[in-house]
This record gives sequence, C-alpha cells and structure tokens, in this order.
Amino acid sequence: MTTARLTLLLALSLLPVACGAPPPPPPTPPKPPEESSAGIWRGTSTRFQAESRACPHPGLVTLQVWDDKFQYRWDGKTWVDAEIGSDDVVRGQAPGITLIGKRAGSRIEGDITNGDCGLHFTVMKKDN
Repeated sequence: MTTARLTLLLALSLLPVACGAPPPPPPTPPKPPEESSAGIWRGTSTRFQAESRACPHPGLVTLQVWDDKFQYRWDGKTWVDAEIGSDDVVRGQAPGITLIGKRAGSRIEGDITNGDCGLHFTVMKKDN
C-alpha cells in the first residue's frame, strides 16, 4: 500500500469522529407559574344591548373568585355561575342567560346576555 493511499484511508477513518452529531439543544426553561385567579376582581360594566326596560343597569362589578369559579350578579335576584377554564376562557350560565369571556393575566373581559339585554364587563384582580 502506498503512503498516499494509507494517509487517505487514515483521514477517512477519522472523518466521522471529527464530524460527529451536534450537541443536544439546551433544555427548555420551565414555564413561569400561572397566577392564581383566586381573590377579589373589580371593574365596571357597560350596556351593549337593551331591548327591554327591565334590563339590568351597568355599573361597578365585584367578583369573588375561588377555585376558578365565581358568580356574576345579573340583577337583584339572579346570579350567574361562571368558571375560568384551563384555557383562560370564561363561561357561565343561568336560566336564559349566558356569560362568555377571556382571562388575560390579571384582567377578565366578557359579555353577559339574555338575548334582550347585554352587558360588557372588564375586571382587574386586586391584591389581597
């Protein structure tokens, strides 16, 4: 075997060692812990629909959230049970009334309606 051929074979045998697989990517950093929704949320509501004189009045809104659940006061005698889902979508209902909204950090925004009357609300979480 010639020296040139021997050198070529030696170079080729070392090639896979020199060009090994790239190092694995660094581990993904952990997600920051989700902020708990439990506590007092305060804000306001505005009317977006009023087909009846019996529609509830807009105004100040206070929600007490526990275990991702709360009740929204529709009128003097009607409370709407609502829940914040793991996808941060807020859903609720009472007979003839629906509530839909979205949580984004320390803010919840949504709409509540019975088909004739509708309120849009925005609340912010207050430090306890």
